[in-house]
Amino acid sequence: MKSQCKIIAIVELILGILGSFILAKSGGLNAYTGERNWTTTIFIFLIGIIVSYVFFVVLYSISEIMDNQEYIMKQLEQTDATPESRSVKSAGSNSSASLLSGTKSSTMDDEGWLCTKCGRLNPNSSSICSCGKHRF
Repeated sequence: MKSQCKIIAIVELILGILGSFILAKSGGLNAYTGERNWTTTIFIFLIGIIVSYVFFVVLYSISEIMDNQEYIMKQLEQTDATPESRSVKSAGSNSSASLLSGTKSSTMDDEGWLCTKCGRLNPNSSSICSCGKHRF
């Protein structure tokens, strides 16, 4: 579903740009004289591009959210399957951050987070490792 959403977003952007050209070409003509009004033509084109880009960003963001959600669900399932998670839950901590951190020490949380793909220590402010793996 997430790859389909990305494909739809890209196709929508391309079709939106093409549609902007077509709308600007036909909408920029004066109906009475047949002359082109360049201000109207450019305005119609820019509005079409902006609307297409907004829809592209929304669709692409939905696919990224679904990707991150899938990763979080896998991490929570792995945490629920380990015996350590039972002690974490019984200690009264039920936040998703504490469940995802699993066996990390508190000093690791202060320094940053370890990438599960490459093992690199990343700062807490970044949500994506340099290898491309998402934090959550």
